[in-house]
Amino acid sequence: MSITKNKSRGVRAEYEVKKFLLENGFFVFSKRVSQSGPDVIAIKDQNILVIEVKNTKLSRVQIKGSQLKSLSETAAEISKKTILYPIIILAVKFSSKKTGWAFISIENEKFEDKIIIKEQEKLLELSKGLKSFI
Repeated sequence: MSITKNKSRGVRAEYEVKKFLLENGFFVFSKRVSQSGPDVIAIKDQNILVIEVKNTKLSRVQIKGSQLKSLSETAAEISKKTILYPIIILAVKFSSKKTGWAFISIENEKFEDKIIIKEQEKLLELSKGLKSFI
């Protein structure tokens, strides 16, 4: 699989998340593909979501500890500058025979690599998964 195909699949998954949040009244910030940090930051009322989006055809995906640390640092910076505390979410789209999204809230995590295994997660539709956070 080429890097370009992987990147475009990831961009499509990010777009799905952003579109859903916009349709539900969130103000959405997103980064350019080449930038580091969270893929999406969304704000509505007292809710701030800091989201890392992954899309894979495999049955597992690895999130690097450095990415978890970056998400946590972003959330901490937002907390310092506002009265709000962001929710950090890993949104993983499994795109194979049994498709669906897994949503994992990150709280007080050690910044070690995290492996998300499809068979161990409850796969949901995007709307059902994200609604549990908003």
